[in-house]
Amino acid sequence: MDEMPQHEEYTPRGYQEYILQRLEGLRGRDVLIELDCGLGKRFITHQIVAERFADARAIIIVHSSSSLAETIQYLRDEYGRLGDCIGELSSRVPSKRRAYVMREKRVVVATPQVLASVLTDDPSLIEPFDMVIINEVDKMVRRHGDSATLVYPWSHLVGLIRNKWVIAMSGTIRDDHAVLTGEQLEIRDELTTLREHLPDLELIAMEDLYQTDVTDYLRPTLLTVVTVTDDHIRAISTVLDELLASTKAEIVAELEEGGNLHLIEGDPRRLYLMIERLPVRDELKGRYTGLLMLRKFVFAMPPKSLVRKFYNDYLQHYFDVAALRRSLPSVSAKVTKVLGLAVRYQKTVVLTSYVEMVRQIEDVLEKAGLHVVTVTGSTRDKGAVLRRFREDPQTRVLVMSPVGERDLDLPQADLMVVCDTINTTKTMYQKFKRTRGGLVVLLAYSGTSEEKKVRRLFERVLERYPWSTAVLGAVDKDGSGVPEK
Repeated sequence: MDEMPQHEEYTPRGYQEYILQRLEGLRGRDVLIELDCGLGKRFITHQIVAERFADARAIIIVHSSSSLAETIQYLRDEYGRLGDCIGELSSRVPSKRRAYVMREKRVVVATPQVLASVLTDDPSLIEPFDMVIINEVDKMVRRHGDSATLVYPWSHLVGLIRNKWVIAMSGTIRDDHAVLTGEQLEIRDELTTLREHLPDLELIAMEDLYQTDVTDYLRPTLLTVVTVTDDHIRAISTVLDELLASTKAEIVAELEEGGNLHLIEGDPRRLYLMIERLPVRDELKGRYTGLLMLRKFVFAMPPKSLVRKFYNDYLQHYFDVAALRRSLPSVSAKVTKVLGLAVRYQKTVVLTSYVEMVRQIEDVLEKAGLHVVTVTGSTRDKGAVLRRFREDPQTRVLVMSPVGERDLDLPQADLMVVCDTINTTKTMYQKFKRTRGGLVVLLAYSGTSEEKKVRRLFERVLERYPWSTAVLGAVDKDGSGVPEK
């Protein structure tokens, strides 16, 4: 195997040194490290494989090809001392070369899919390795589904690495997930599931780091909600809320009549998570899920794009589609709010769920004289777009869809605007941390269930991540109470 080149030395911070010393004392025992976004998981990984355990052979598992490329760049070029000692297992590595990488490289960075494929063909390739480092270990856990608690291929891969020293890392391990077993739904902590598959895990949690200098490096995220007034949207959402409540009552009545009410008792999420398996009429299932999706569209899409969603026999009993077409504005009130906020900051990141909204925000802001770049699932050179946003002072706004925002760090942003909110606390928290602290504004239509949902989200985020989040008090509806940079 290749020799390690010399490189500039980096000194661990106090909390990083604490973690590394704990690992030295726990060598051979599986460890789960909770370390919030921006606190240096890659640097600790480098310290493990290049400094503290430089005699060990290691596999580093990351969950995407883009994360793999960035990890190798950091380990080899930013921090150094690995050079040709490091190899990769990804879809871009030819199949015939993968076994060679496993045999010849002391440190191998791999995606789980490719690693599982290689080890399935030849399980002996893992024998010389001493440790397996799993980045973002929470992504192993299946958010909801059937009896499988892990996403593919982890249910197979954990067996292949069981006799190795596992060091798992995550920015957050405080969410729960749903597991369907037969007709029963269990909502459990993801930490419980991780310990089921990686027994006897020693946990190093964020609270353990309070005795160190970690608070000196936490960049707090300030959350606030800016409400958006649109009487048409509020009226539509009110009707949809009533239809959802009525449909839910019908579902509950059918369950009670059949003696199956226990299937959804105990947690309000059970109805949504179990809907496809509930012993009720298919028409009720389709109606309930369709109304939920329509309400999401109402809150997240340009108003004119909504009209076509109302063309079905059931909805036309409650909505005058022709009147909707006449009354709904072309430009979303949320887009107008984004413009009002973006002009006050040098660098703004905007997150929105649908490409139609990305395009409308881009159009409105550019007409107002702001230089805008966008990243969606169809963006070919995401790196070039991000560099322009980060480095070009004239490029003021970056607008992204959910696919485009994955695996990104944007500390250059002064403001993040979230146009619509989903219910998963972990996912929303990870969105907030893309800017590594600073101000995050969530937009919500006033007087609707969306506003209530945002405020519930704030409560959950504060409860689960108290070390790095705070909520700014109520601000004016025009956003004037939002502090400027």
